[in-house]
This record gives sequence, structure tokens and C-alpha cells, in this order.
Amino acid sequence: MIADYMYWLTGGTEQRISKLIKLYWQAMIEEAITREESFSVMYTPFVTKVKVDNRDKMTDVFTKKHPGYTQHIFTDPRGLHILPQTTEWSSSPPQQYLLTLGFRNKQIGKILEKLPSRKLPIFSGTPTCLIAVIVQE
Repeated sequence: MIADYMYWLTGGTEQRISKLIKLYWQAMIEEAITREESFSVMYTPFVTKVKVDNRDKMTDVFTKKHPGYTQHIFTDPRGLHILPQTTEWSSSPPQQYLLTLGFRNKQIGKILEKLPSRKLPIFSGTPTCLIAVIVQE
């Protein structure tokens, strides 16, 4: 997102800088994932809507690839994940991926599974500003 914003700020002229930012964040994410010992990640490209039997197949593949992370396996049902390093400016819409996470600790996986289905609070009434207003005389 930062890379896209920088590209936009420069009027679409500095695609090279944008690509460098994307590569930097890709390396940081990959390093964090490889150092993490409590979970593992698998990205699966897809084109159509994800069905239950497809998720079961992905869970089986994940179990074979990451046998140490099978205490709890979570596949995000929305499937709206985009890898920033694969985004090309001149191409059509980027490839979407299904995210599958495997955990060594079942409790952590259960907590994560509740998050996407949780309803966010709805605030009604008059919006209030959270910043204090300074009156100049």
C-alpha cells in the first residue's frame, strides 16, 4: 500500500522506487515468517469463489507440506489476499490468493478463527472528534 501511494504521489513516474519498496516489505515478511516457530503459512492462488471441498483439499495439502503445524489449521474463507510483490502496474487485476495458516498451539488458532466472523461495533449518533480543538484568540 505504501508502494502504491508513493507511485501515486510521484504521478506514476517512479515505478522503480515503488518496486523497491515492495521488494523490501516482501523480504521483511518472508524473514518474519521463517523465524516464527508457532505457525506456518501457505498461499494458494485461485480464480473462482472458494468452496468447502476446495478448502478441504487445501487443508490436506497444507498438512502434507507442514506436518509440524497441524494442531489447528485455519483457511480464510474470504480469499481476498494479494501478494504485493506480484502486482504489476500495467497488468490486469492482480492474482488473488487463499491464505491457510497452521498452528502448533490449538488455542491460538481458535482465537484467530473467531476474528473474521466477529461483527464490528456500529456507532450511532453524532460523530465526535477525538482531537482536542484549540481556540486561538
